[in-house]
Amino acid sequence: MSFREAQAYLESLGIDAMKDLTPSLDRIEALCEALNHPQRAVPGVHITGTNGKTTTARLVTSLLAATGLSVGTYTSPHLESVTERISLSGEPLSEDLFGELFENVLPYVQLVESRLGQRLSYFEFLTGMFFFWAAEQPVDAIVVEVGMGGEWDATNVMDGVVSIITNVGLDHTGLLGTEKTAIAREKAGIIKPDGTLVTAERVPDIRNLLQEIAEGRRSEVALLDKHFAVDDNRVAFGGRYLSLTSSAGSYEELFLPLHGAHQGLNASAALEAVTRFLPAQRLEHEVVAEGFGNVNAPGRLEALRLRGHTAPPVVLDVAHNPDGISAMISSLVEAFAFKRVRFVVGIAQDKDYEGMLAELGRLPSSVVVTEPKQVRSVPAEELKRVAMELGLPCEVIEDVPTAVDAAIAQAEPIELVCITGSHYVVGEARSHLLRG
Repeated sequence: MSFREAQAYLESLGIDAMKDLTPSLDRIEALCEALNHPQRAVPGVHITGTNGKTTTARLVTSLLAATGLSVGTYTSPHLESVTERISLSGEPLSEDLFGELFENVLPYVQLVESRLGQRLSYFEFLTGMFFFWAAEQPVDAIVVEVGMGGEWDATNVMDGVVSIITNVGLDHTGLLGTEKTAIAREKAGIIKPDGTLVTAERVPDIRNLLQEIAEGRRSEVALLDKHFAVDDNRVAFGGRYLSLTSSAGSYEELFLPLHGAHQGLNASAALEAVTRFLPAQRLEHEVVAEGFGNVNAPGRLEALRLRGHTAPPVVLDVAHNPDGISAMISSLVEAFAFKRVRFVVGIAQDKDYEGMLAELGRLPSSVVVTEPKQVRSVPAEELKRVAMELGLPCEVIEDVPTAVDAAIAQAEPIELVCITGSHYVVGEARSHLLRG
């Protein structure tokens, strides 16, 4: 089956249709049983959290690959192509391999759907594809990012040797609730008996709750600032210089080619997770330096320089909740020189868009609001209404590429253009800018 046919079939299921389904692992468990339980074939690191999941998955993958292991990684959502969601040691599957994999798994999906009388979701189908591929490859280790929440996420059929909870904030509140303790319990659902929890959460009540749940499952616990730490976290040209301490040792003057102080926390959690995942193997400084130095995170404070000496710098960032936007704003101030920002923003329907837009107002700025094609979004006119109430100059351009072009054309050289609010807005913009 061609990639285009596979892509069309998956998209017909609805990329965000899972949000309309009753939380259940029945469908993915039935698919894994039909596939002979590939999710049990390879040891893995399982990652959840409100922000930083994908970057942490990329960091863990790069560190494991630097030790010589082959690593299968599953992340979501994608920016430009669904093939990004399944990668081998950081390289996405080719379109041909993706189409072949889809064709191999499709009969099992159809069998399960016939037995259950239900259709599998887009995310469940892809999750089954990943586990099947990882077992057949085979890879030495898997790194799996939760799609949403934890306990009821389709990825939670795996037995994670190490579980990472990056942090706990408010996101997907329509589904996960508005109480951080309830969200923490949902995310803690990925902690497996006799495994290890690594968390960079610093809020005492939430951290204590995560620790209590982990210890109740006889899991070891590694806490930021207690078992591992960020000792130094400085701006460097093109990224950051870090000094980190893990439970196995200290690592100084590590270069990380990512912007934002929060990436130091992600890197520290990733290092501790790999340390716990490979307890018999000491991670030498050269290995850690190579792993961090090779990491790539498109759409995470990614700076693009367009052709023409008068073109403004453009930054892409997938921040999609108030905490993420807040971290992005702080990172823009720290890493880039500008007098004003022109934001291009589109936001998915289940997000706290008022809180997100309020964070943008921390900087001298204007906003172009838009709507991504692939997911249900807050109407651009509604975003404009809120932006204007907040005192943000705003215009509506519903087509993402047109909105991006307009912001760039209007920007002066001393200004910055920042595209944010949604993975899908950033993905459309990135494709347009790099290939258009």
